[in-house]
Amino acid sequence: MWTLGKLTFHWYGFLIGLGTLVGAGVSARMTRLVKLKGDDVWSGLLWVVGGGIIGARLYHVVDYWGYYSRNLVEIVAVWHGGLGIFGGILGGGVGLWIYTRKKDIFLKMLDLVAFGLPIGQAIGRWGNFFNQELYGKPTSLPWGIYIRPENRLLSVIEYERFQPLFLYESLWCLGVFGALHWLVKDKVVKLGKGRLFIFYLGLYGLGRFFLEFLRIESWKIYGVNVAQAISLGLVGWATYWWRRRA
Repeated sequence: MWTLGKLTFHWYGFLIGLGTLVGAGVSARMTRLVKLKGDDVWSGLLWVVGGGIIGARLYHVVDYWGYYSRNLVEIVAVWHGGLGIFGGILGGGVGLWIYTRKKDIFLKMLDLVAFGLPIGQAIGRWGNFFNQELYGKPTSLPWGIYIRPENRLLSVIEYERFQPLFLYESLWCLGVFGALHWLVKDKVVKLGKGRLFIFYLGLYGLGRFFLEFLRIESWKIYGVNVAQAISLGLVGWATYWWRRRA
């Protein structure tokens, strides 16, 4: 973190905020493709971000309930890190639905979100770097990142360098953005029906499924990796719609 006068800024919050603004800006530039205005994006941003933060935090808290049940005050300490993207997507979608429920533009807005979300994720993931979180298994690869002892999981406390999962996901999200841009540019997908958003979910889920293999600890229910199960579901959903695209 750093200070400016009496204000204190946390890198995590700053990068999440920057990613949100850049992503919204990208979505706003695409509004002409679905015959909407940039104001529709900026007016709904508070609803989407608010719902997204709540959903993302709840997902993370449930995942790490063993810790938060003993440290209830930490539940609201978002600046310390800890946001689950799947919960954020669901919460943001609910917020968007509330905002658009009387305007009949929900599906159009979803497709716009698909443009901005991966860019926002790519930027926001760097907040994990500054918080020394979202690192993977120990590695001897030259691009492995150093994690301070106080931020290491006990099961790998003796290691120093780890897989930079935040970087892998950031790069994957940039690739997802490029793929979505191609789908629209070549008119493979028609905008305005929410299908571009479905393809975003499938592409992100595909990358997330494989990245989960590099995690040290994952949220599991009855031995099933929750994030991987969700990812496979999203990939399957996107594949179904790909076969029905029109």
